[in-house]
Amino acid sequence: MMVNEWPAILGSDGAGVVIEVGSDVTRLKGGDYVYSCAPVGQNRFTPFQDAYLAREDLLFKRGNNISLEDSCTIGACLLVTMRPCRPIIEDEKLTARQTSSLCLLGGAGLELPEDGNKAQEKDEWIVVLGGSGNVGQFAIQLGKVCGYKVLASCSPSKQSIAVRNGASATFDSRETIDAQVAEIKKITDGNFGKMMDASTYGYEVMVKALESASDVKEKYLTSVDSWSPFSTPSSINEYRADLGHLCRPNERDGAQVTSNIANWIPLLEKHIAAGTLKPLEYHVVDGVGWEKVIQGIQDMEGGKIGKKIVVRTQEE
Repeated sequence: MMVNEWPAILGSDGAGVVIEVGSDVTRLKGGDYVYSCAPVGQNRFTPFQDAYLAREDLLFKRGNNISLEDSCTIGACLLVTMRPCRPIIEDEKLTARQTSSLCLLGGAGLELPEDGNKAQEKDEWIVVLGGSGNVGQFAIQLGKVCGYKVLASCSPSKQSIAVRNGASATFDSRETIDAQVAEIKKITDGNFGKMMDASTYGYEVMVKALESASDVKEKYLTSVDSWSPFSTPSSINEYRADLGHLCRPNERDGAQVTSNIANWIPLLEKHIAAGTLKPLEYHVVDGVGWEKVIQGIQDMEGGKIGKKIVVRTQEE
């Protein structure tokens, strides 16, 4: 599904500088620094190449408060999208992928303040499974910005990551399902109705927690797992984010997903500029060149690096 043509050009997140724009482009100009998440499987738009195409309403314009390296950590983890064509981007840095805005804003109905400030805190919890991962960290930040108290699951050794991103409390993701549900109930006192699984391993925890530990009437289950068979009870609203629909208007949800992201980007830019949403920690691979992408992947798979990996593919 993800690959439409061969040979396939890979990549999703990227950051660089606009080198040329189409005649209808009004928001960006040559020389602007931008970052984004590309539509996977469409060679013209994927960033593992010296220059690629992008639609201007699906690009973030980098502000002065974050570095080029910072911007590489945001794309897919905060969003989960990208687009057809217009500006041409000269790629300078690369990273990985995934999704949180689609799950929480599109799937669970969270409302992002339009002024760049945090919403007033509600007396309600949102639960994020996998809160120390890249997607989970942004999910925590989004939940906090939207005014919720955030409870995050993670391993005990990574508790500080979840707390640093705004989690009000954490619980051990390595415990049994029953133990995790009991802890959710204890911490929230049942005052939660929205859960997001950023790990792809938490479906059973979400269903059991929402069915047996939640006292809220409206219940939402959202996940980045778009491939496993789910049998969610009818009492729970289910939403699964799928990167494969980005910029594919003729496919199920494609037009809606792309439209949502285009509408959210200006709001997300305000929050990034205001510092209410912050980039993730990252590791820059030594050296310059495309072969360093392979080195970065090997370092990640070998367990040497536990952060987002940034690779400089060419000099500025």
